Amino acid sequence: MTLTIGALRAGPGRKTRGVLPADLGPTTAEVPLILVNGSRPGPRVVITGGVHGGEFIGVDAATRLAGLLEPDDVAGQVVICPVANPPAVYGGRLNISPLDGVNINRVFPGDKDGGPTDRMAAWLFEHLIDGAHAYVDLHSGGIDQRLLDFVGYRLTGDDELDAKNRGMAHAVGYERVIFGTSPDGGNSHAAANRQGVPAILVETGKLGDRDPVTVRRLLDALYRILHHLGVIEAPQDL
Repeated sequence: MTLTIGALRAGPGRKTRGVLPADLGPTTAEVPLILVNGSRPGPRVVITGGVHGGEFIGVDAATRLAGLLEPDDVAGQVVICPVANPPAVYGGRLNISPLDGVNINRVFPGDKDGGPTDRMAAWLFEHLIDGAHAYVDLHSGGIDQRLLDFVGYRLTGDDELDAKNRGMAHAVGYERVIFGTSPDGGNSHAAANRQGVPAILVETGKLGDRDPVTVRRLLDALYRILHHLGVIEAPQDL
């Protein structure tokens, strides 16, 4: 099947890059997307980076993954959005948007009739996350944050969904895996769970790190997740 998001289309066995406009009310954000439509059937996996400004590792790793993934190596569809919140990333802000001072990772799934950040969140859910088989949201410590690498997921009370969340989280391969006891709140992965989409949050790096070794650590984790989901065969170095 052709993978279509807005005006972007990728036929079976094709990869497409482009930007789509997101109407935020007072302005329009240009959202970069890479669509990798595999040559074989499989799940649709969505990966976002740049939900927060100042968190560069996820942006870099998602961009590198988009360049490395080839449709002939993919079963299913991979949707990669390296910069999911352009106002915050390009505006140089950390956890909030310069448009309204709101942290987008507190308002998911958003409100298409709300303020700019609520609209941005709603756009991401409507165009990317709704209907996905799995969602991975990439974060890192911003320039003012010291973090240890970890993976987060939520317990939902749905045994099948919980098992999928847990399996994805442990597939990342990080030592620290934590979970919340409910899918409540405005975090991206919790909101995705409330719509039945298995989802995790991955934190890699600290203090606005852009170190290539740190990026590689996250890229390797993404390969492990995609292998776990049946999208790719195991890379040789895993």
